[in-house]
Amino acid sequence: MPKGRLCKSIAYVNGSTSRVSFWDGSVSFCYLRLRLFIDLNPKRAGKVRHPKANGYSSFRYYAYGAEDPLITPAPSYLELAASPKHRQACYQALIAEILKNDWKEKRPYSSVAFIGNPEWVMGRTEALKSIRRERFRLWKAIHRQRFARSNS
Repeated sequence: MPKGRLCKSIAYVNGSTSRVSFWDGSVSFCYLRLRLFIDLNPKRAGKVRHPKANGYSSFRYYAYGAEDPLITPAPSYLELAASPKHRQACYQALIAEILKNDWKEKRPYSSVAFIGNPEWVMGRTEALKSIRRERFRLWKAIHRQRFARSNS
């Protein structure tokens, strides 16, 4: 894909499907996708509120042009646009789009009983815990007997 058209293509795909898609069949798209994943990882892990707050990623280099002697720009990044300012704008737009539609936000649903009558749910949860403890106690007793017989 010619330089400078990649950002427009991604914007077109994003606008038509409401999600970010980076694949055009080239390996460089895989590297761009990996780069975005790496820069978003600390945010998704809850260590920072935004990727720019992480001082140990390449986000500031790719999004704002901050100097970093350890980074050599990836070809997939260079393909985003012809000029550095346009590449940075494209990278910022990609990150912003992902953050806007990011489904990785943590929600407490898995640790809170929220379906049905809360008293019944909590009671059933305690009953299941009791059953699980009893089954484990029986399993442990059986295996202790087997282990004792095998050592005799």
